[in-house]
Amino acid sequence: MTTQSNQNSQNSQNNQHTPKVALIIGASGLVGQHLLLKLLASNHYSQVIALVRNPLPISHTKLIQKKIDFENLANELSQLSQPLIKQENTSDKENFPSKVDHIFFTLGSTIKKAGSKSAFNQIDYLYPLIIAKHFYQQHTALFAIVTAMAANESSSLFYNQVKGKVELALRDIGYQHLGLFRPSMLAGHRDEFRLGEQLGSLIMKAFAFMIPKKYQLIQAEKVANAMLAYAEHPPSGITIIQSDQLQSY
Repeated sequence: MTTQSNQNSQNSQNNQHTPKVALIIGASGLVGQHLLLKLLASNHYSQVIALVRNPLPISHTKLIQKKIDFENLANELSQLSQPLIKQENTSDKENFPSKVDHIFFTLGSTIKKAGSKSAFNQIDYLYPLIIAKHFYQQHTALFAIVTAMAANESSSLFYNQVKGKVELALRDIGYQHLGLFRPSMLAGHRDEFRLGEQLGSLIMKAFAFMIPKKYQLIQAEKVANAMLAYAEHPPSGITIIQSDQLQSY
C-alpha cells in the first residue's frame, strides 16, 4: 500500500525527471553564452527561451528567441502569453510553452557602460525584479541570478549596494528555489572591452598565489556549470553560492 508521503515523494521525483522549460536573460553575456549552450545540451530541458535585444547567431531545435524592448519590459512580458514564433518555423505556434519552469538571469552591466547610476540600477535591479515578479505569478518555481561576491545592500559602493538590494528584494518574492550566485571578477572572452576588468584580471593572475580562493579570478564557464548543476537538483529555499564554491565547478 502506498502512503500519501510515498506518493508525494514519488511525484516530486517524477517532476524532477520531467523535461522542463528554461528562460534565460543575458544569453549573449560572459556567463550567459556558456549557460545557453549547456541548457540546450541538457536533457533536463525540452525548450529554452532566450529574451534578447538582438537575435543571437545560433540555431537549435530547442531554442526560442524572443526579441524584447527592455525599456518597456513589463508590457513586453505581458505579451508572452501570446505564442512565440519558433526559429525557422514561423507558422508553428503550438510549441510555445504554457509555463516556464526555471529562470536564469545572467544579464548585468557596469555604471560606465550603462551611462549613469540610474541606468545601471534599472538593468541590475529593476529588470530582474520585474521578470521575477511576473513569472512568480505564473507559478515558475526556480529563479537563479548572478550578482556579485560583495553584494550588500548596506555597502558604500553603489555597485555592490545594488547587487545586495536585488538579492534582498528577490528573497521577499517567495520562490520555491532561489539561487544567488556571487562570483568574484569573471574571466573569459567578452565581445565588449572593459578596461577595468582587463587590468584587474592581469593583476589577479599575477598575484594568484597570494590571493585567497574566494577572491581569485573565476572562469565564467564555471559559474554557468554551477547554475546548471543547481537547477538540475535545486534545494528548497534560498541558496547562496559563493565564489570559492563556484571554483569547484
